[in-house]
Amino acid sequence: MTSKLIADFLSEVHIAILAIHREKRAPHSTPIWYQYEPNDTLWFMADPKTQKGKLMEIGTPVSLVMQTETAPYRYVSIAGQISDVAKGDMEQELRPISRRYLGLKGGDEYVASFENWSSNRYTIKIDRVMSMGISED
Repeated sequence: MTSKLIADFLSEVHIAILAIHREKRAPHSTPIWYQYEPNDTLWFMADPKTQKGKLMEIGTPVSLVMQTETAPYRYVSIAGQISDVAKGDMEQELRPISRRYLGLKGGDEYVASFENWSSNRYTIKIDRVMSMGISED
């Protein structure tokens, strides 16, 4: 489904903005770190006790947008749904994603800062993709 150029963009390090529907209120929007997988899914970590964690379960529709911060400006917006929720693993998930965003030293320091870490891994199955500035031409 996802073109190689879109997949390459999603594989780069970008802060994504996650939007989740709330009944009779504006959507809940929050920045997240994410990891794209080549099977048209991506995952991120969230504490199930936070606002975003409380709003998500399997089947919850969500949207995300990732963008560049410098010219030439590009973005990818995806729509999908939560396809899996699993207890997060500090060594298998938090440490690698922290290193991806903060580098080796910064990622390890970030992980070490948690005394009581409790997060879930939320997987999104990508249903639709829109982009600007990314084309096969």
